[in-house]
Amino acid sequence: MRIFTLLAVGLFPATGFAQQPAGPSATPDPVRREIMAVEERIGQANFECDYKFFASVEAPEFIFTTAAGGLITRAEDLAGEKDCRPSKGTYRLDDVRIVTLDSVVVFNALATTTTTKPSGDQLARTQRFTDVLVRREGRWQLVAGHSSRVP
Repeated sequence: MRIFTLLAVGLFPATGFAQQPAGPSATPDPVRREIMAVEERIGQANFECDYKFFASVEAPEFIFTTAAGGLITRAEDLAGEKDCRPSKGTYRLDDVRIVTLDSVVVFNALATTTTTKPSGDQLARTQRFTDVLVRREGRWQLVAGHSSRVP
């Protein structure tokens, strides 16, 4: 399982390239709402170890580049289910940037996850990530992702 980083959704303008402004003042449109819903669902799926969801959203050709420069395929990502332990925590997306081009979305954001260790201490991690999704058969599929840890 990728560590709290992933995904997107929507219908795109056939006329080309558009970028949605970041921040709460942006007017929500159907694409942005769909994308945000998928990305937030990914964060929750990471906590719940919901590999059925990952199997449905990751395209067969999915690749993920880790912060250390490693490469993970869909099969390798889904094989992580056996080692996953459900946990509780929060997942927050900030500085969201959405770029659309026909049936492709490039989603970039800061993701902050907070979990509680068995000792009771809280652990917060922030990552900047990019997901690339393609609309196929009426739904969005993740084809590529990359994550970099923010110190």
